[in-house]
Amino acid sequence: MLRQDTKQLYGFVISSKTRSDILEVLFKNPILRQSEIAKNIKQKQQNIYKPVDDLQKSGLIECLNPEKKAWKSYIITELGKDVISFGKSLKEEAKRRNQ
Repeated sequence: MLRQDTKQLYGFVISSKTRSDILEVLFKNPILRQSEIAKNIKQKQQNIYKPVDDLQKSGLIECLNPEKKAWKSYIITELGKDVISFGKSLKEEAKRRNQ
């Protein structure tokens, strides 16, 4: 069952290509450092600091070692997975309607 705010969080994620890309890459890769996330989405590391922070504050991703200043590792949370799944179901539904 989806949380009530899943729809809102999905809107928050897709309103930024960088946030969307970060969540997708963490959905596909269990644990990544911030530098690896940047490399995967073809962005500079300094350009993903705020989107990573936004996703973390929203509860969509989690830092596994917040006490570190560098080499922080991130995972997607269950809520983040729910938001990705919600988005995929919306896309599938739209695809079926257009057939």
